[in-house]
Amino acid sequence: MNRKFVCIAVLIMVGLVGVLAYVTAYAWEDVAVNTTSSGGRIIFLDNTSHGTFFLGAASADFEKNTAFSNSVPLIETGMGGSTFTASWKNNQNNELGSGKTAVFTMTVWDPAGVPHSTTRESGKIYSGTLSVSCSPLEPGDGRFLLTSTIYEKRPVRND
Repeated sequence: MNRKFVCIAVLIMVGLVGVLAYVTAYAWEDVAVNTTSSGGRIIFLDNTSHGTFFLGAASADFEKNTAFSNSVPLIETGMGGSTFTASWKNNQNNELGSGKTAVFTMTVWDPAGVPHSTTRESGKIYSGTLSVSCSPLEPGDGRFLLTSTIYEKRPVRND
């Protein structure tokens, strides 16, 4: 009985060493499978009231490896604090063993060129809202960008 136990223990240790050698031989990197962006202008006016503005929508589909974003072309708002929103949706779950992640980013630049940004990540069926607030100190033209990207973890050989 002791001999069988020792043999099993040795086989398990050899197996673990083999697995460890395999795991350490590979590093994992995030590779962008698909990305899409859409954006527009924001005009910050002196005499216009500020508020909350919907800029667009972004989505990702792991099964088809497609990313989508669609936005309005132009928003006019006042110089006070405005809030900008966009919806996001991940349409598919990861397949078993798949390391896919959807990343949704919205960035708003005020007239001085200062970026205001938010990002959400999702690896499963889910949806939500991106929201950025901005209070420019001067009137002028700003811009925004809504981006949807699918990343997949892939092995990289460390030779």
